[in-house]
Amino acid sequence: MQEPTYDPNAPFPSLSIVYKYALRNTTDKSIVGLKVTFPPGAATPPHTHHGASVAVTVLSGSVFNKMNDEPMTVEKVGGSFYEAPGCRHRISANASETEEAAIFAVLVLETEKMDSLIEAQGPMGLVLIDEEYQAAVAERMKALAGGQ
Repeated sequence: MQEPTYDPNAPFPSLSIVYKYALRNTTDKSIVGLKVTFPPGAATPPHTHHGASVAVTVLSGSVFNKMNDEPMTVEKVGGSFYEAPGCRHRISANASETEEAAIFAVLVLETEKMDSLIEAQGPMGLVLIDEEYQAAVAERMKALAGGQ
């Protein structure tokens, strides 16, 4: 299967925080659960998660997934994958142009860092977009905000 390349005009997924807790067995880490909903054709640009450990389960639909230089996979309902700290999530996209897909992502990160990122940017603050895509995404977000 041909790997898709990121299209800056693709719809963005929506992110919502389902839960967030300080971990009691460590003094400086918290855990957050995010529901990420991909409209048909939606994708995120290549990104990392500020050094977080991330575990993901597919709730509905199917998603294209590529970590670092590993082969791309198609994850379906019930499938899961893990992003180690520093892992570059090169492809994260809905595999369908007609149906929604949803994933549940669990991130573990230093509490202070997590809190400041969420306070400044909401749940999207936990997604560190690769530098080469930041300007295009910022322009797109500005255009979307202006249209509302």
